[in-house]
Amino acid sequence: MNARKPRWRRAAALAMLLPMALLQGCWDIRDIDNRMLVAVMGFAGDDESGVTVFLRFPVPHSEQEGGGAKDFLSASQHGATAVDALDQLRARMPKFLDMSQTRAILVDRKLAEKRGIYDCLDFIVRDRVMPINAIFTLYDGDMGALFERPNPSGELSGVYTRLYFEKYAGGTPQKNKVTLWEVFSRHYNPLQQSLVPLLVKDTSFRFALQGNAYFAGDKMAGVLLPSETLIYDLVTGRMSPFEIETAGGANVKIQSSRARIHTEWSAGKPVIRINVNVSMKLMDAPHKAVMNTSRMQEAVDKLLEERAARVFAKTQAAGSDIFGFGNRFRSSMPVRAYDKWPSIYKRASISLKVKSHMRNEGLKLLQD
Repeated sequence: MNARKPRWRRAAALAMLLPMALLQGCWDIRDIDNRMLVAVMGFAGDDESGVTVFLRFPVPHSEQEGGGAKDFLSASQHGATAVDALDQLRARMPKFLDMSQTRAILVDRKLAEKRGIYDCLDFIVRDRVMPINAIFTLYDGDMGALFERPNPSGELSGVYTRLYFEKYAGGTPQKNKVTLWEVFSRHYNPLQQSLVPLLVKDTSFRFALQGNAYFAGDKMAGVLLPSETLIYDLVTGRMSPFEIETAGGANVKIQSSRARIHTEWSAGKPVIRINVNVSMKLMDAPHKAVMNTSRMQEAVDKLLEERAARVFAKTQAAGSDIFGFGNRFRSSMPVRAYDKWPSIYKRASISLKVKSHMRNEGLKLLQD
């Protein structure tokens, strides 16, 4: 009986040790201090010889180092492709290149106009190397100087760009926040095109909004002015209550909107009729001229309808359906005709009617 007990204990110990032999451990995990986290990534290329990739990394500092130390590191590399440039950059770096925390992606305007944006971005979605909810925007200017410039308001690298577009921070309807997954989803949908913010250098802040670029296929086709982007917000339902319009000398704030879109085919071409109801609040009114509520509403209606006509003319001339009207005709078209939608969109009849309502006149009572 006593002789069996040691053998039983040895068998029990062996049974517990065998599963441990199957554990692989953490040999392939890199500690955070062995990584360089990419906060912002940029792409530029003036010619057909390749592309230059710009990266910006946050650099942590201890409290003893004080506030004068530089809190970011910038690097750039030219390559035949974006993947080639990143591969060459990895060979230069002392730590692992980690793109999993990238907050924003910027593409040079010249590259978007001449060669398109998807060739240099395709690897991002294929390899899943960075978040697909990263902010996406175009930049018109010196990309290298932008990546070397510190954030004027003190945010960490990458955070500044994201806050610039977020509604809870610096976002406005004119800025039209767009993420990477939205750009790719519209690229592979022939019935809708992308509308992407276009930034330029600003003297006080890091950059300013020049407009929003619309695309035809892979390339940038034109720019909507910031004020014209309101039409896109009204039609697509992306409106937020921060838009100020001036009509008849008075300033009104658009608080909410609702668009009803009716589509049909007529004589072989699409007909699109849009009715938009807008709720407004009076911010201030002219003191010299007396304008009643009805006239002010009529002025706003006329202003928005004329602006919508310009926006539709621009996008139709380029065959760029940024509103996604083509999705409403999906069930009435054969699949083989989807790729022809840009040319069909050029022939579409589009009309927009606005009906505004003054919900709040503040302390000033306007007499009809």
